[in-house]
Amino acid sequence: MASTRQLKTKIGAVKNIKQITKAMQMVAATKMRRSQEVALNARPYAKKSFALLLHLLKQANGEDLGSIFWKQRNGKKIALVVITSDKGLAGSFNSSVLRQAAQWKTAQEAEGREIDIVAVGKKGRDFFKARGGNVIAEFLQFSDVVTFQDVRPLADWIVQTYEIHGYDKIVVCSNQFVSALVQKVEVRQLLPLEPDALKETIEDIIPKTGKYSELAREEQEAERDLSYVLEPSREEIVKNLVRGLIQVEIAYFVFESNASEHSARMVAMKSATENADRLQEELQLVLNKARQAAITQELTEIATAKEALTAK
Repeated sequence: MASTRQLKTKIGAVKNIKQITKAMQMVAATKMRRSQEVALNARPYAKKSFALLLHLLKQANGEDLGSIFWKQRNGKKIALVVITSDKGLAGSFNSSVLRQAAQWKTAQEAEGREIDIVAVGKKGRDFFKARGGNVIAEFLQFSDVVTFQDVRPLADWIVQTYEIHGYDKIVVCSNQFVSALVQKVEVRQLLPLEPDALKETIEDIIPKTGKYSELAREEQEAERDLSYVLEPSREEIVKNLVRGLIQVEIAYFVFESNASEHSARMVAMKSATENADRLQEELQLVLNKARQAAITQELTEIATAKEALTAK
């Protein structure tokens, strides 16, 4: 059994750790509320933007309309955009994304495709560089609560690279924010635009159950008989708007990941604080037992000495 001094030292260390994790929990909770507000406020705009893209795709009926963003290519060279965080201490937030991205990359390479990594966040960059992955671009040090200005360099790079035929496909692997306790990893095709992929993204924006599910029902009623009048023409809309709508889609993925990151970190720090509380209680119990044992030992020695003196 550890000595009383050792137990007191351990208890003091646990108290210090608990103070740190409690402070980090409070900071993460503040950032979580702000990032969630950004992500949730962006969802209606993103949903309308994706719906417009989907409508343009359906109306095109195979026509190119002067846009390269929905022309199918051979799919042999793919850029995988992996969205992680710059910092750790966020539970399984990063590991779940990296595991899914690595599995997807391995499966695609087994089919003869060439996969390059676009790392958003230090964790993703370090992970793939350590495993010999070809990291062709990295975007780091976003704000704690991401803004569209943070995302613009990433969005511009993706659109420009695809326009010059750098890749046949661009795919995004990131966390989708569901709630403060639940984040879901998704692998979505960003480019070329496909109706099925867009439709899945639109369906995932607003959950089917939970706090925000009523928004989905309201919008379904509002859009049931909705028809579009396109002015001046589909060609002009495609020429001037599609790039911006694609940038909105990229920003949406980053906002969702940012809200997921702070939620995961808050939950992780809360769990760490609770574990520190439990460990402190256990150590305090061991210390009390050690003190009681020492008192019992002293009383026994006193009684033994008294009996020995009386016998003489």
